[in-house]
Amino acid sequence: MSSQITIIREDGTYFGFCGLACVGWLYQKIKDSFFLILGTHTCAHFLQNMLGVMIFARPRFGVALIEEADLSKHQPELRDLINEIQADHKPSVIFLLSSCSPEVMKVEFEGLAQSLSSAELPVLYVPASGLEYIFSQAEDSVLQALLPFCPQAPADDKRVVFLGSVNDAIADDFLQEAQELGIPVAGFLPADHFTNLPPIGPSTILAPLQPYLAKVAARLNRERGATVLSSLFPFGPDGTRAFWEDLAALFGKKVDLSQREKAAWERIAEHTEVLRGKKVFFTADNLMELPLARFVRHAGAEVVECSTTYINRRFHARELAALEGVKLVEQPNFDRQLKDIAQIKPDLVISTLATTNPLIGQGFVAKWSTEFTFMQIHGWAGVGTLAGMFTRSLKRHQQLGPLDDAAWTAGLMPSKRTIVKVEG
Repeated sequence: MSSQITIIREDGTYFGFCGLACVGWLYQKIKDSFFLILGTHTCAHFLQNMLGVMIFARPRFGVALIEEADLSKHQPELRDLINEIQADHKPSVIFLLSSCSPEVMKVEFEGLAQSLSSAELPVLYVPASGLEYIFSQAEDSVLQALLPFCPQAPADDKRVVFLGSVNDAIADDFLQEAQELGIPVAGFLPADHFTNLPPIGPSTILAPLQPYLAKVAARLNRERGATVLSSLFPFGPDGTRAFWEDLAALFGKKVDLSQREKAAWERIAEHTEVLRGKKVFFTADNLMELPLARFVRHAGAEVVECSTTYINRRFHARELAALEGVKLVEQPNFDRQLKDIAQIKPDLVISTLATTNPLIGQGFVAKWSTEFTFMQIHGWAGVGTLAGMFTRSLKRHQQLGPLDDAAWTAGLMPSKRTIVKVEG
């Protein structure tokens, strides 16, 4: 890696979701699972609000509430609740997630999970509290809990395991692409079912799809001897091309996808035209900032700052190299960022749910970074969606009239912005 790449560490305050948010996509991905959170009314309120749209879908997650009276108990009693979950949902695995308050209360989660576990229904401890984990990083904890149940692959079984949760449509796209390139696939981690985990051994190639899975990748390399692909993450035409070319090379195949990349850029030309020359500022949130910033930079935008909560120099090496010359900040100070945003006046700020609306109130164009976690933005199939997520906010802002009323800017009168009626 170039010595010119400098990472500034500020140890600032973080405003994002806690690790419990990973339940939102993982319970849907692992279809025979149940996620049980041991927490307080605050945890339940958070999940009900964040995942409330799924209330009619009979979701496979729940919160075991800890009350003040439980403070005197050594360990909470959950056996009856486990039996109820087993009867109602018939899961193949239950993930027991920690939260802030029980950890402060010194609940021994690992021992609790072991006491509730059986050969017929494993209960796996997943550290996921907001004290230590951001919401996307908690997926790493879930995958680490699954590792002991991944079969040991024979030494001569050289296949790829795609690492990271993506929805079924994106997974099918990666399977088809691997087949066309002649790359043998062992499966995905996480798999669609707990009973279908991929075998992993010394000849396995791990291909990370998400940039927040550094710990589980390192552990598989250390414990199983698997090789971790070092490449760009498959976001955008540039990242997807590098990902597949580098993966094919590990299987002894020389692949040139330059024309495929060129065609993908041409398909999103209307988006790159909007992004060209725009100043984009990333505050820290979902640990996807590095590849997202690399993509918009290659799309023609100027990344004035890319901040993220955690940088692993080995796992993120290729993304860091692609961002040479960009201001990179780990655990940024948000007060400092606010001052810089006011001075730089970026065209687009990618920010947390907690800070986006205040930034919009200050007249900036801001985008929820949380949305990138839930959207289909990986690989060739996700290129258009990814580009559109950046340009949609810019285009919407261009359709609005100026804030030209002094009374409105003082918060005293309705806006003179153009009113757009939405039907349906």
